[in-house]
Amino acid sequence: MGAAVGVGKGPRSDINITPLVDVVLVLLIIFMVLTPLMEKEIAVRVPEDVDKNEPVPPPDPNDQQWLLKVDAQGKWLLNGTPYDDAAIIEPLKTAFHQAKAKGDPVIFFDADDKAKYVRAVKALDAIRDSVGGTGWTIGMMTEKLDDQAAAAGAPGAPAPAAPTK
Repeated sequence: MGAAVGVGKGPRSDINITPLVDVVLVLLIIFMVLTPLMEKEIAVRVPEDVDKNEPVPPPDPNDQQWLLKVDAQGKWLLNGTPYDDAAIIEPLKTAFHQAKAKGDPVIFFDADDKAKYVRAVKALDAIRDSVGGTGWTIGMMTEKLDDQAAAAGAPGAPAPAAPTK
């Protein structure tokens, strides 16, 4: 702190640090609030770039694909079969072992826009708990299947050919 001595009314050359301290304290509070939120991590595997000219082979129609859906009422459907909270673990274990026998176990997850967030998170927890942690590769479905593909059964299944005249 300094005191002005004398009669000079000109500009002062000392630094006012009060605004600096205010800014530093606000930043400290922000980091104190955000630090606990940053401790949780989710591993995300992003697809690599593919050559646009290279044709993608169609999926094998004999492969069983798994879809866990949460509908608007919060009910869980595994490949169209409804299950409740306690009964979903055993079918998911069976599905995991069937998928693991054919290679990388992949399950698709789709939550209805009107489904409660808690139900969607519980469904994801059920997938994780069915194998005791890691094991499933979860494919998040972000686009709705059209009626023809949904009628064909599996996600990613090619739509039936359009009728010819």
